[in-house]
Amino acid sequence: MITDILFDLGNVLVPIDWNRAYARLSPHLPEDLAHVLRTDRPAFENKVKRPCLELETGKIRFSDFCRTVSGTLGMEITEQEFRYIWCDIFDLDRDMVALGRLMAEQYGTWLLSNTSAAHYRWILERFPGVAFYRGAALSYELGVMKPSPAYFTKALDLFGISPAQSVFIDDIEENVEGAVRVGINGIVFKGRRHLVRELEKLDVLPPGGEE
Repeated sequence: MITDILFDLGNVLVPIDWNRAYARLSPHLPEDLAHVLRTDRPAFENKVKRPCLELETGKIRFSDFCRTVSGTLGMEITEQEFRYIWCDIFDLDRDMVALGRLMAEQYGTWLLSNTSAAHYRWILERFPGVAFYRGAALSYELGVMKPSPAYFTKALDLFGISPAQSVFIDDIEENVEGAVRVGINGIVFKGRRHLVRELEKLDVLPPGGEE
């Protein structure tokens, strides 16, 4: 019997558009790196992968992150400008948030997110209605990220819930597999209609959730 629903944040409740950030970032880059961004995005992203991981596991503050990334990319940009570019990448999936609120009437609802303090605060300030959940397991607070089993173990301990009675919803298959490895039921998010069908298979019938 499922008693708890665990939601991912990015691309489940709040769609992410990194193209928006990159378009704003490009004018601040030296031409050679702007070219890399246009032609080989994975190579560009790899240049800042390490500080991104440090930010999302709470090892560095945003001011240090900004300074490191600006230096790596050869940019002259203020922290305020960079914060806006880095954070203004989210929209709100109102239908998913409405479904989450309905689920919260009958189940424990929780948030599991690989995120930074800057992103999480930005989202809550602009979309306060997203916070229908009882609690949040945030990578920057836990010091570990999905899909590590340690992340899910810490989240379960934090919430005081049973893995076998929980279902985790994430758009990244690898993250769902990480949850399944510790005994949590998992659903790869492919849109609201698909999610409702998958929840029905687990005898989780969200009130008003049927399409």
